[in-house]
Amino acid sequence: MRRFVQYIWISAVLMVWSCKKEENTLQTASVAKPTVSADGITISFADTIGINGFLYYNVAKKSIRTDLVAPGRVVAEVVRSSDAMGQNLVLFDNPDLTYNYTEMLQHLININKQKGIIAQKKVILQQKKLQLTRVKDLADNQAATGQDLTNAQIEVTNAETEVAQEVTALENEKTSLLEHETRLKLAGFDPKSLVNAKQNATWVICELPENQFQKVTQGQHCFIQFPAFNDKKFEGRIEEVGEVVDNLTRLVKLRVAVINPSSILKAGMFGSVHFGVAEGDFITVPREALVVVQGKQYVFVKTKERTFVRREVMAGQPVENAAVIFAGLQPNDQVVTQGAMQLKGLSFGY
Repeated sequence: MRRFVQYIWISAVLMVWSCKKEENTLQTASVAKPTVSADGITISFADTIGINGFLYYNVAKKSIRTDLVAPGRVVAEVVRSSDAMGQNLVLFDNPDLTYNYTEMLQHLININKQKGIIAQKKVILQQKKLQLTRVKDLADNQAATGQDLTNAQIEVTNAETEVAQEVTALENEKTSLLEHETRLKLAGFDPKSLVNAKQNATWVICELPENQFQKVTQGQHCFIQFPAFNDKKFEGRIEEVGEVVDNLTRLVKLRVAVINPSSILKAGMFGSVHFGVAEGDFITVPREALVVVQGKQYVFVKTKERTFVRREVMAGQPVENAAVIFAGLQPNDQVVTQGAMQLKGLSFGY
């Protein structure tokens, strides 16, 4: 009888242990981690358990009147240089731009130096040609030998070769200069403005979608607000509207000169540039759909049943608890509202 009781007890323990193991296995399977792409743009869930409670909003256009606002960033400021030459320093928030700017300055110096060398070589060439003319006259009057004439001709040829070499070097410098100037222009800068910039000059670069940039003009005044200075509005003026529309984002760069007399704005600061009122049909999304990381705004779009894609957008001022989207979304996109913060953590790793 005792052995039978022990057998029953052991069997019960094994059954309980087996049930718990099966329950743990099911729980482990139910909390399978979602798959996140290396750059965090795409997030896929293995089942619907991970997205229970998510809510979505179907994107559509609405006729609305709103402020035209674009995210901006202080990209450069001019500070005094301790160099005796008096050339002010331009501090960029991007080391590549710093490299292109310094290379541009060096090529400008080289070009001026090369022009001086060419001028000197041309003077020497002119002297050699005059010498050749005199030797020819002497040879015609049998006062110079054929060898003298040959030597004079060789000197002219050598001088012409030296001039041609220096001209080629000058053209190479101009080509290199153009390369760096082009890169600065694509980043929204005017190379000449940089070279002639005065101390405390500050620039903000912002971007407007191609269907909105025609609403602003060069010379137009605007104001900029920065999270670091919530109680201040900084006056700005559009110095240049970019000539190129980005192939991927369909955005146009604007360079805004900012009044920064006390030099409190620093390269790298994020802010919002306000251009005034815009009217028309705009895409709007609930404000809770937006997530902000390092000054950039994102939403998460549902592309498949359990797959979501992070998409950068350009959002304007909130209107009736909704945000106007100037770029980044299309009608019928399905954006995540409830659950956006969970996706933010997965996408950016926190």
